[in-house]
Amino acid sequence: MSIFAGKRKKAYLGMDLGGSNLYSVAFDHEWKPIFHSKIDTEAREGYLHVIDRVAAQIQALKGRLEEEDYELTGIGLGVPGLVQSDTGTVFVAPNLGWNHCKPVRDMDLPQDLKDRAVLINDVNAGLLGELHQMEEVQCAVAYFCGTGIGGALAMKGQLIEGRDGAAGEVGHMVVRSGGRRCACGRSGCLEAYIGKWALNWLIQKELDGKKKTRLKSIINYNLKKQPVKSSSLKKAYEKGDSFTTELMEQHYSFYLALGISQTANCLAPDCIILGGGIMEAMGRYLLPVVKEHLEGLCIGPVPRLQLAELGDLAGPMGAAISSRRR
Repeated sequence: MSIFAGKRKKAYLGMDLGGSNLYSVAFDHEWKPIFHSKIDTEAREGYLHVIDRVAAQIQALKGRLEEEDYELTGIGLGVPGLVQSDTGTVFVAPNLGWNHCKPVRDMDLPQDLKDRAVLINDVNAGLLGELHQMEEVQCAVAYFCGTGIGGALAMKGQLIEGRDGAAGEVGHMVVRSGGRRCACGRSGCLEAYIGKWALNWLIQKELDGKKKTRLKSIINYNLKKQPVKSSSLKKAYEKGDSFTTELMEQHYSFYLALGISQTANCLAPDCIILGGGIMEAMGRYLLPVVKEHLEGLCIGPVPRLQLAELGDLAGPMGAAISSRRR
């Protein structure tokens, strides 16, 4: 380490590891972004391949920070699954194919970097980032809708992680008994109906049936190898494609409302924060539809629906905040 290291400004690295991308942001001590980096997760190549990519990013971004005269003080890694932060254990991450692993321990990194790193559930990180920008609310619940469907809970600004970090798994609430098989191995989960791989199946079925849909000309990639892009759905929806409109308003919004209603009826939250790729792309269109479905599903008043304001920045910011707190 340089003899001038003591004079370096502190920086925190937040990393959001998704089924599709690894998005990393470096923040200064006032939580202003210093720089961003996004690479493919390449999750289908397996656990060791993915953590090698994460470790390489940490090393590369640490070098960039040092060039800018920053010291990497903390590293937060958000993971889409059941995470026990205290032990650094990921019990299960269905969209990554991970089970009972310790990614920080297994990374090829110097021990001093491992000691600065913490794990956090990715949606817990997203909610923590969003709450950092909001006035305090009594109870907030987050639904992050993308490749998977993740959730998080907070009371008076504090995350509720539950036993073994298992709280907030809204994507694996059963919305249809005996329904579609989910990546977690169970049946009827919300994610099995509105996760992107579930949408892939519905879209591919439509395309194979040779019915008319604007998605046929918009989707120029292999749906068997990658999740449908939120931008593709948005483009077809804005062009008035009848199949996409029905898919997102009658199927997607209904099942999302069904999941939200279970949370609303149990916790009566002040607000539901909706984030993730699909909400970021189409939330302004879908929120009124989701609210309309909720009117017939909530026993009490419908909670306030609020789009996440930080977009992709929420997860990395929350992960970085978590690293500083711990």
